[in-house]
Amino acid sequence: MSFGHRRSVRAILTAAAAAVPVAALAAAGPVLGVASADAAVTCQVTYASTQWGTGSGGFTAGITVRNTGERLTGWKLTFTFPRSQKLTQGWSARWTQLAGHVTAENESWNGTVASGGSVQLGFNGAWTGDNMPPMDFALNGVPCQVIVPGTSPSPPAGPSASITPSPGGDVPVDNPFAGAKGYVDPGWAADVESSAAKVNEATAAKMRGLKNTPTAVWLDRIAEVGGGSGVTRTLKDHLDTAVEQGAGYITLVLHDLPDRDCRSRVSSAELHERDNGLDRYKAEFVDPVAALLARPEYRNLRVAAVVEPRALADLVVGGALGIYPCVQATGSGVYVTGIRYALDKLSPLPNVYTYLDAGSAGWTGWETDLAALATSVTETVRGTAAGLNSLDGIATNVADYIPLEEPFLTGPDQTVAGQPIKQSRFIDWNPYLNERDYAVAMRSALIAKGFSSLLGVVVDTSRDGWGGPARPTAASTSLNIDTFVDQSRVDRRPSRAAECNQNGAGLGARPVAAPVPGVDAYQWIKRPGESDGVGGPLLPEDSDRLVDYRCDPNGSLTPGSDGFRPTGALPDAPLAGDWHHEQFVMLVENAYPAL
Repeated sequence: MSFGHRRSVRAILTAAAAAVPVAALAAAGPVLGVASADAAVTCQVTYASTQWGTGSGGFTAGITVRNTGERLTGWKLTFTFPRSQKLTQGWSARWTQLAGHVTAENESWNGTVASGGSVQLGFNGAWTGDNMPPMDFALNGVPCQVIVPGTSPSPPAGPSASITPSPGGDVPVDNPFAGAKGYVDPGWAADVESSAAKVNEATAAKMRGLKNTPTAVWLDRIAEVGGGSGVTRTLKDHLDTAVEQGAGYITLVLHDLPDRDCRSRVSSAELHERDNGLDRYKAEFVDPVAALLARPEYRNLRVAAVVEPRALADLVVGGALGIYPCVQATGSGVYVTGIRYALDKLSPLPNVYTYLDAGSAGWTGWETDLAALATSVTETVRGTAAGLNSLDGIATNVADYIPLEEPFLTGPDQTVAGQPIKQSRFIDWNPYLNERDYAVAMRSALIAKGFSSLLGVVVDTSRDGWGGPARPTAASTSLNIDTFVDQSRVDRRPSRAAECNQNGAGLGARPVAAPVPGVDAYQWIKRPGESDGVGGPLLPEDSDRLVDYRCDPNGSLTPGSDGFRPTGALPDAPLAGDWHHEQFVMLVENAYPAL
């Protein structure tokens, strides 16, 4: 049974038994609530196996997890089988396999691992064709150094360092990110180096350690596809470089709808519905993208296409607020028609995996908004030629700042002095306090509306880390719910509506495949260090842009009404998309997990 034209069945197999000694591993940063809230994690894994059979057979694998970071009070080890291996029995952990992705979670008796300590676990499996070892081991979402006897140790780098042959475009997979290294944009690496050259040695080392991190390629004007003024690398250039790198996947963001960003008072849309923008979007933007991705030289490159960030969410939120451009876009149907056209062109391509933007907890987390957006996504996709099968997944938190977890805010009904914290000024009755819960809830809402249970999610974690000295280490003791929430939350923004160049933000979880069930990947979709928009107080020289009130460090999110609500924006930001050195330094310093 498949999902659409490419999703394969996610088989689930769980087994547990007694302990067995073998290889070595140690883990990284505290995510997904399995490590102590402020532990710093690094790890090393030794993997050894014995196999039998010719052409197919069985094998026994042993893994030793060595913790080279701080003490762990819970752990989750993940890796991806590079071939068709299947788990048949495991021990010393609670084992689960989803397609090729394997998860081993601690038992009650071995969840605590001291700094420098290790834990041993293993499994039996079956193989066909060959039995290459996994190389993308991660502990609590953080990649580990991998040691396989008889080979050179792998560096403790991000998923881009996983050693896996590029997948075949003729053999669609369930999760395009699993078992494949991501494309590293040379432009991103150059921008990182430009900042590294300006800072002290310690910070520069941290920055240079990020240069091989995969980030998405944004196509936000026609020239980004075929070339034109100001474009140094076209889509074809990116694809060719990805092939040269031996990348298994590349993430593309299509962001050029007519009259896009209808909630913005300073929209940078190049196309407009009144000027034949929809026809141009189809013929000059989507068609050339699809034609390039269909070329045979890219058939082995998985393409994760994130389609039109915030578009449908803007219609839901902007329409509810009565924002005229959003009301107008709803009436004309230009967003819905454009998205359907993009899905119709991209979804038939066997190497392309489509992810439609589905908002974030901070903008569409309220129950009525989530329900309205789920309906909008469903109706939009249902209107494509392949119906609901034209979508492989959704993307959330794109270019936003919502943290994956709020470790000291346990839920909207958590009480302080008898009052639920959902009544606080910051939460404001929104039941989703973090992005992980929102993403999973949106996915469930869409499945309930008829989408396949194999629907995936990609969460943008590029700027949602919120580490550094301002990160709380314990829950507040205040009996005032506003004070309690403000002192306990890791999201340090003045408001969940603040969304431009946020002061105090940090790099979030590094890109990793299948971090939790139902989530295909955490990805850096917004390139960290790129400005969200210019806000002043002084505009860059030769700028023809107006100040965006959301980016004005001295402005208010609700100008002219409801009092003063700070934007939380950094001062002197460059134009949207330009490199913002000061922001990148801040993101590195406030990274969580820490660099």
